[in-house]
Amino acid sequence: MLGIILLLLVGDTLKINLEQAKEMALESNPAYRMESLGGKYNKLGFYECLTSNILNPTIGVTYSDATFGDQSFAPSKGYNFNFSLNQPVFDLGEVATVLQSKSNVNASEASLQEAKNGLYYQVEARYLSVLRADNLLRMQQKALERAEENMRFVTKRLELGKASKLDLLNAKVYLNRTKLNLFTSRRDFQITKRILLNTLGIWRQYELLLEPVEAEEQEFELPELDTLIEKGFENRPKIRVAREEVKQSQLGFWGSLCSFLPRVSFRWLWNYNTGEFPEHFSTIREEAIKSSGWYVTADLNLLSYPLKSSKMKTVLEEAKLRLLQERLSIVQEIKEAWLDCLTMDENLELARSMFEAAKEGNTLAKTQYKLGLITTLDLFQAETDLLDAEATYVSAQYDVKLAKAKLRYVIGE
Repeated sequence: MLGIILLLLVGDTLKINLEQAKEMALESNPAYRMESLGGKYNKLGFYECLTSNILNPTIGVTYSDATFGDQSFAPSKGYNFNFSLNQPVFDLGEVATVLQSKSNVNASEASLQEAKNGLYYQVEARYLSVLRADNLLRMQQKALERAEENMRFVTKRLELGKASKLDLLNAKVYLNRTKLNLFTSRRDFQITKRILLNTLGIWRQYELLLEPVEAEEQEFELPELDTLIEKGFENRPKIRVAREEVKQSQLGFWGSLCSFLPRVSFRWLWNYNTGEFPEHFSTIREEAIKSSGWYVTADLNLLSYPLKSSKMKTVLEEAKLRLLQERLSIVQEIKEAWLDCLTMDENLELARSMFEAAKEGNTLAKTQYKLGLITTLDLFQAETDLLDAEATYVSAQYDVKLAKAKLRYVIGE
């Protein structure tokens, strides 16, 4: 992560584009890294569970200085060396445990992918928010320059007797309002930058220089809502997480039902007792008591068996309901994102039309003011309308990008 920052750092300015921002977030975002470590933990747990059901060698050495009864076959003092190999042959409970552990790994991978998609969406949304705030700030700076120019113009006309004191007061009010708007835009820009840096996992304060993203979108056609919902059910990682949880619950339920079945294993045992520590390993190998054979174990707790089975059935029903809940949640998210895309596309067309009309109106107002046909209030209102229309148009351009980014996220792309 530090290497990436050093490569992109020029002085105290961090120069990045959208793809670099996403990669930086993957490297250092704390929430994503914790999710990644959780997946690694579950994978190690699966390997541990899997190897425990393969040929298990165990070696042990015991020194005893205890006192036993005269009839005991164990020495009252000495060493015990033992070595065993245990090979499970049939154990449905262990099979279910291994399959559950593998399903848990699959769920972790899907959960990590969901976190990655969500992080990418967060980065893109906040990256675009910074660009939008930067554009609005530049517009407010230009508006302030226009307000100062208007102030000088009205002052000069007042000196020539072509403007009134009221015109001058109106110019001052407009100038101060523009300054307040500039202060607000400056604050919003700093806040959005800090939010983006937090998402990237950067605590230091850098000046951000973001590569522009083409914000203006032409009219686009959306797929049918049902098609998007089907994509969401097929691709969204959190649906896969819920399905794996159902699978784990099913395995747990059937494992509890079959827990009364016998467990079969084959074992090899070597055991050697001595009062003195042997000088050579060959002594242990030659004199150890060796045994091997089949071991069959079966047990059934008449009290806990029905309770455990009922409990696992309840867990299974809960998992199925969570899956249904996730499906309903995805339908809602896709419907909202779909409507947002439709609305933002329409808003963009209206904002473009309004901006063109405001530019034409402002040009006309300047001409009429010079001819004395309108007051300064009318002129400043035309300036305000132009500024508002331009801000609305710029915001609409970024809103379209944000809406499409959200739609891609909720359908799992």
